[in-house]
Amino acid sequence: MKTAHHVEVVFTGEQYEWLHAHLFQPNDDEQAAYAFAAPAKGPDRLKLLVHHILPLERTDFDIQNGGYLQVSAETARNLVSYTLDSPFSLIEIHSHPFARERVGFSGIDTAEAKPRFDWFAQHTPATFHHVMLVFGTDSADGMIYDRTDKSMRQIGGVTILGHPFKRFAIGEHRGARDRRRDPYSARMIRQTQAFGDDGQTLIAGARVGIVGLGGMGSAVAQQLALLGVRDFVLIDADALETHNLNRFIGGTPRDAARKRMKVDIVADLIRSIDSRARVRTYASKFPTAESAAALKTVDVLFGCVDSHGSRLLLNAFSVQYMLPYIDLGVGINADESGTITESGGQYRVVMPGGFCLDCVRAIDPVAAGQDLLPDDQRKLHQSRGYIPTEDIAAPAVVFLNQTLASLAVGEFLNLFTAYRAPQRLTYYFLHDQSMRSLHMDDRRADCAACMPTGRLARGDLEPVLGGEPPKPITLSTLPSPTHGRSDSA
Repeated sequence: MKTAHHVEVVFTGEQYEWLHAHLFQPNDDEQAAYAFAAPAKGPDRLKLLVHHILPLERTDFDIQNGGYLQVSAETARNLVSYTLDSPFSLIEIHSHPFARERVGFSGIDTAEAKPRFDWFAQHTPATFHHVMLVFGTDSADGMIYDRTDKSMRQIGGVTILGHPFKRFAIGEHRGARDRRRDPYSARMIRQTQAFGDDGQTLIAGARVGIVGLGGMGSAVAQQLALLGVRDFVLIDADALETHNLNRFIGGTPRDAARKRMKVDIVADLIRSIDSRARVRTYASKFPTAESAAALKTVDVLFGCVDSHGSRLLLNAFSVQYMLPYIDLGVGINADESGTITESGGQYRVVMPGGFCLDCVRAIDPVAAGQDLLPDDQRKLHQSRGYIPTEDIAAPAVVFLNQTLASLAVGEFLNLFTAYRAPQRLTYYFLHDQSMRSLHMDDRRADCAACMPTGRLARGDLEPVLGGEPPKPITLSTLPSPTHGRSDSA
């Protein structure tokens, strides 16, 4: 069977735990559920982001036992009506309760599914994606309907954004880890001794986005490359300047004199560590249509920005596209005599389904509104005294940036290896070299960004805040997978 390598289904950890409990019940009967997902289509990858799940109960079946399910006619009619009225794509899910580390569809599964999938393709728009998943207790298999030739193709995988991350590789991807015994494995051996090979395999296959390539972002990029990340999306609109050189990693006075773009310097830095790393660069403010399309399919997003407006946009984007988002910030306050009065920083890990930056009041809405004003309106507000007419350069030092970058990259590693309990909100105080972590898991009920009626897991069904409206997408517009090095954009 042909494989759609570039297609993956994404669940939050909470969704998967609930689904797993429903699919594997003490009676050992097969169980089923329907998930509804939003597409997130990038240049080379399609994610289907699970928005909500509807379980099927015993009364929904005419036949239910350990080896076969038959949905009742009434339940089938209700499903069709609900699906056709919904903007989301449909994911049919069932379990094989006696399968454990490997599971696959039976001949009955595929034979009965094909007419259903053909029917939905005739009655839904091209942006509708139809997937069937089957789960074993610790495995998954999946197929997506390809409208171009009316065939069923295996998807690339199922990703669970839990603690730690989990990925069920499907089809040809199942043997990828065993095949990759190359210099990369030798380079990472001392790390895998401590944190394990499974997590390193996930890191090697992860795509990471970094928005903001200043002193903080360049340090994060360097450490991620050393950690073994091999696929980057870098976004920053600025050129290197002389006053950046006290903290920017990888830059030289010659780079500053030539006004080289920061994204290009950091791309060179990454490739000096790993010549096979794939790096795509966007020398622009976020979001442009191109940078948003690339960023929506990353596996983890780092925000190394210094304005509330940028944080507002990235927070909304991460919630909309179910992206684990690590936000970093540092600050040094000094009085007129040059005495430091307050200094430190923080990192905040926003996980899909949990709190966002807006939930924890990390975004000043007034300052964000000022940051995002168009240039002509900003000048008008400045002339009236509502906004300072000049940006005041803040004090900055390399070791403070490096400290917070290291803490945040450590939490990134923890997402894949779960070597300790997660720390989502951590504050660092420079004066006494102390740290304080706060515990918060739940979303704020009135949060405009991540409330159920907001942007949460809406993907391409919602325009990107601050960006352009999405274009229609189909599976056939995605290119075949490519391998090897890719030059930066």
